[in-house]
Amino acid sequence: MSASGRALEQVKKRTDMKHYDYMKGYKATDKDMKCQGFQFKIGEWYKHDGEVKLCKSGFHFCPQPSGPWAYYNGDGTRMFEVEARDVYEQWEPGADLKVVCSEIRIIKEIHPDGNSNTGYWNTGYRNTGDWNTGYRNTGDRNTGDWNTGNSNTGNSNTGNRNTGDWNACNYSAGFFCQKDPSIMCFDVNTKLTRDAFLEKHPSYYRLGELLNQDEPFDYSQFKDLPGWTLKKCKALHEKMKAGRKQRSSD
Repeated sequence: MSASGRALEQVKKRTDMKHYDYMKGYKATDKDMKCQGFQFKIGEWYKHDGEVKLCKSGFHFCPQPSGPWAYYNGDGTRMFEVEARDVYEQWEPGADLKVVCSEIRIIKEIHPDGNSNTGYWNTGYRNTGDWNTGYRNTGDRNTGDWNTGNSNTGNSNTGNRNTGDWNACNYSAGFFCQKDPSIMCFDVNTKLTRDAFLEKHPSYYRLGELLNQDEPFDYSQFKDLPGWTLKKCKALHEKMKAGRKQRSSD
């Protein structure tokens, strides 16, 4: 699929509405169990009369326990598990994903233990993924904050393996980027994304293995790699060996 085709497909995904007869989720209120001035009580069903429209009318809640914290995080905020009928979802990426319904009932109050993590091995706060060490991540293995992708070390990324911030792509070290960056190889811009580079130049992995050894090898077998020269490859190997030697002496 072309880039323009993928873009159109993404737009379509973001605008499609999904309907569910029944769903469970999470909702926050103020200290008096009020939300937008509406008074709730535990165990009672409430029905909205009229049109149900996201961010406009109806009862709103979030499918993930991290979601409500994007809207309520002040002193006295209370968190509840809810069930709902006649639910509409308009897909959008992010930890703040919310849905709207015509009927809702609060089941029980949730008392955070201080971290509010629902995944595993999390050391931050309000993470719903696994192996996160940051705050309010919904992906996995993030060490930054507010990420919805996976393995990000930056903050507020919706893609994967970003080290920068507010990126909606993958492998970016920059800011506010939406396109996967081009990979550098031997300090030369390949004009290829990381995935395209790995597919076109699978020999990169073998070179990496040999660079981890001290013995010399046939450097010329990797001359197909972009930016390769014999001088560069030898120099790189020497720097790798010097680095290992330094580590072993520390």
